[in-house]
Amino acid sequence: MSPDPGVHADYPRLRVAFVAGGLGQGGAEKQLVYMAGALLDVGATVAVYSLTRGEHYESTLRGLGIPVTWIGRRDHPIARLVALTRELRAFRPDVVHASHFFANLYAALAAPTCGAVGIGSLRNDVVHEVEANGRWGPWLLRLPRGLVANSEAARRRAMAHGVSAGRVRVIPNVIDIRAELNAPRPARGRGTSGVVVLALARLAATKRLDYFLAAVAKARAEMPTLRGVIAGEGPERARLTRQAEALGLVPDGVVFAGHRDDVSAVLAEADMLLLTSDHEGFPNAILEAMAAGLPVVTTPAGDAGEVVEDGSTGYVVPHGAVDVMAARLVSLARAAALRSRLGEAGRMRVEREFAPGALGRRLLTAYAALAREQRRAAIADLLLRAGGAPEGADPGRSGVSYLRGSPETR
Repeated sequence: MSPDPGVHADYPRLRVAFVAGGLGQGGAEKQLVYMAGALLDVGATVAVYSLTRGEHYESTLRGLGIPVTWIGRRDHPIARLVALTRELRAFRPDVVHASHFFANLYAALAAPTCGAVGIGSLRNDVVHEVEANGRWGPWLLRLPRGLVANSEAARRRAMAHGVSAGRVRVIPNVIDIRAELNAPRPARGRGTSGVVVLALARLAATKRLDYFLAAVAKARAEMPTLRGVIAGEGPERARLTRQAEALGLVPDGVVFAGHRDDVSAVLAEADMLLLTSDHEGFPNAILEAMAAGLPVVTTPAGDAGEVVEDGSTGYVVPHGAVDVMAARLVSLARAAALRSRLGEAGRMRVEREFAPGALGRRLLTAYAALAREQRRAAIADLLLRAGGAPEGADPGRSGVSYLRGSPETR
């Protein structure tokens, strides 16, 4: 990823600052790297200000030539805000974008001090984000004068919480298949012998991995060779281990693989993905599984029920419907050809609709719309010129509807 030095020859260079709640190996952090790289590709100058340091994606960002500054030396929010404000005044950004919901406070309050457009993020379905942040939740939703969501579900929920439609723009998650998986499609010829069902998730209550264990146990009653693998760590580990033991899944029925850096290897060893969450925005795990050619069984959490096309790339099942989940697992376990057909269709959809090539211009279009909403016409014009939009274009009417699978105005 490298900027085009000729993009901004006739006007000031666009400057974008991201405020990151963390840079660990998570979905929001991965998408931050994609966004930062995409903005470099359209000629912007990008900087990242993080509440944490020394985490996984820090070196990745620096490898792209993006400076990462630690602003979390002190734990108190006011001290962090002061540190961020000082750094932003030196950088002089046009846009300040929080990459995590709990970082919205910092972006919303610091951006005006340096004359920038402040933008927050919605990475889940709003309900979970607001509840998880306690008394801060409503403030984190309403303080930003602009929000970028990764799902239509979050946009709808934000509006239901009183946020005006003009203040929210949707930029779905993306994945670069070759960079992420770094391998050709695996050959899955195991038939019905040793079929593996994967959960790729943080071990948190909202992921409802208790349903995953229950579904695997029920499916094994019909397909004893089927087994589950849970890749991830989190606060629910001990409780889930006890449940697995009570269901008779230990030691042969389920493996707790813990945190894995080699996600591509985990996916290559699996035959299908089961996502059982109550709350999601746009699940990265689904994109990763589809990119790896795996069929996906998912609840309709967030936009999962739209990204996975029921009967075409996998199956969408009701929340908590363990019997239905188990039945879908059994039908997939029994038919290697069905797994192959659904997995191939999913991979093709990812290549067609969720590649990162247009991400930079989509970000600029969303930023411009939010700048207009904040009555920052000069910054909106700069963003539109950077994105190559014709003069006078409406920044609120551009984008790709990934829910329908075809380009259209939004």
